Amino acid sequence: MNPLHRFGKQAIFVYLLVWFIGSLWMMAVLGSNAPQGNFLGINMAQYHDYACFGFAGALGGTLYGLRMFHEHYEALTTQWVYWYLMRPVLCFGSAIITIILFESGIMLLQVDDSMSARISLAFLTGYGYGKFMEKLRDLTTTFFNGKSSGNGTDGNGNGGGNGNGGGNEKA
Repeated sequence: MNPLHRFGKQAIFVYLLVWFIGSLWMMAVLGSNAPQGNFLGINMAQYHDYACFGFAGALGGTLYGLRMFHEHYEALTTQWVYWYLMRPVLCFGSAIITIILFESGIMLLQVDDSMSARISLAFLTGYGYGKFMEKLRDLTTTFFNGKSSGNGTDGNGNGGGNGNGGGNEKA
């Protein structure tokens, strides 16, 4: 018997629910300015905002994961377990990086400097993690190759790997 059918689906649901409720709870704790001093060698005051962004991203990613879990419950196979387990963690980190990229000016978007606007952006990054990764791939292609991915390149600077640039490069 497949272990996913016995308790796996329930375990994934509980895992996502813990992340969802835990992210809400941690955002409330951080919003109350309760954490003070150092925690595991980290100055909480210095990283307070980034922790809020991370948990907002995890909240968005977990909400999306719960939605997908609900929609595809019957079709859930073991190949998707890793996706469900890693989604909150990856969304936590990507939300923080998104805010850093916007604050640095590398990614341009008119977002208010308020905390609520940045938390909203972090949440949307978590919820739309797949789209965020596509944009990040486009950004790195443009940034490091000097080309946009919309010109027929495969992300490695050539047009699909045939070595001639796919006819899109100018001499």
